[in-house]
Amino acid sequence: MTYWGTVSRHGPEPLARLLADAGAVGAMVVDLPDDQAECWQAAAKAANLSTPRLVPRHLADTGLATVAAGASGWLYAPASTAPTGYRGPLDVPALADFTTRLRAASPLPVVSGVGISTPALAECVAPLVDAVVIGTPVVRALMTAPEQGPALTAAFAQALNPYATTETRA
Repeated sequence: MTYWGTVSRHGPEPLARLLADAGAVGAMVVDLPDDQAECWQAAAKAANLSTPRLVPRHLADTGLATVAAGASGWLYAPASTAPTGYRGPLDVPALADFTTRLRAASPLPVVSGVGISTPALAECVAPLVDAVVIGTPVVRALMTAPEQGPALTAAFAQALNPYATTETRA
């Protein structure tokens, strides 16, 4: 994930090549301006990168189809309309409705993140999507209490796959 400012500063083509050379298989520009989408998608395609798209909930169905048509890899459906790092409650029924609309607009997998701040919330969101992104809670733990990072990561993994083992490797 990156922001358009970074892409713009480096240039879409050089950055796409740099990412591909580093082993990336895709890059999502979370604030990709509509008027720059075609340029970024062409540069990414030339570098053999997928171009997942963050899809805002407020888009009409025609807007969903337009964004989905320019995406590859997956569609990112934020679990919350709040900024990254949000720790409050989630409107799970609204997310379910949104993911239904996305699935009608595109065959791409739907991934969710933003606001999935606890393992319990991850467990609620997981049945609605194909994958869940957990970022801020783990980063926050690593920055404030690094020793808690592995246990928190394991708790999210267990919530997302209750049948997985949580063995610790030395």
